[in-house]
Amino acid sequence: MEKPFSIESAERPNFNVILDAALRSAYKVHNDLGESGETMVEKNQFGETALRVDVESEEAILNVLREMKVPIRIISEEHGLVDIVEKPIYLGVLDGLDGSNRYQAGRGTEWYGTMFGIFSNTDPAYGEYLVSGIMEHTTGKRFTAEKGKGSFVTTEDGVKTPVRVSGREDLNAETRIYVNQYWENCRRLFSEKFKGLHFTDPRAYATYFSDLASGDVDLVISSTGKNNLELAIGFGLISEAGGTVVDQEGESIVHKKFLEFGQKELVPVVAATNATLAQKLIRHVA
Repeated sequence: MEKPFSIESAERPNFNVILDAALRSAYKVHNDLGESGETMVEKNQFGETALRVDVESEEAILNVLREMKVPIRIISEEHGLVDIVEKPIYLGVLDGLDGSNRYQAGRGTEWYGTMFGIFSNTDPAYGEYLVSGIMEHTTGKRFTAEKGKGSFVTTEDGVKTPVRVSGREDLNAETRIYVNQYWENCRRLFSEKFKGLHFTDPRAYATYFSDLASGDVDLVISSTGKNNLELAIGFGLISEAGGTVVDQEGESIVHKKFLEFGQKELVPVVAATNATLAQKLIRHVA
């Protein structure tokens, strides 16, 4: 394991090593728990019943951060706010198991994953990510991104290759679109006005963002909500793969503060291969 970070030194953590260790720890928990991971154990901060795999995946990542002595504050779905050290420098955003409903519908066959990202300070804008990652449990693939260095997928046997958005600019019946139908504002503003466009909903942010970054889908339409944990993590992966994320006015969220934007209201967001396609979608549903 990477040498622990020392707060007293000027040493900077190796964020790629931290991200990789965190995602692999969650993957091990998922596999080790097997069927017992489906046990319902407690209510989370949103009043939803959490599964054992949700809780223990987050605990595994928190333990990795403690062992590596990372000076980080974590905002997570199941554990809420956790400071790993007394005076954290960085902000981590964590969802132990995104797509719990898919996990329950078909553990090991449906698409779901652990999502984790690290930002450069404790009150960051979306564009101040350092690393972002998604552990896709069904395939064993890790989708990761590092600021300024691109997005990648690493297979279970360690083969790492770059990923890139599709680059599509045309909006038509062939455009591959995901719409997050969990949110009523998405259903109202987008899917009900699609006029000849076609969409699906895999019902997991982990799939929305890994598929967009990999070029398997061209547009993802969602909303702020539930502290925007998944959006914060997905932003880095999409950006490093060449894509963009904008609000309903078509403005990039890159400079918007994570702890402020859409934290108290539902704001539609569009993730796309590029700004051209995002603007065409916004005009189409206006």
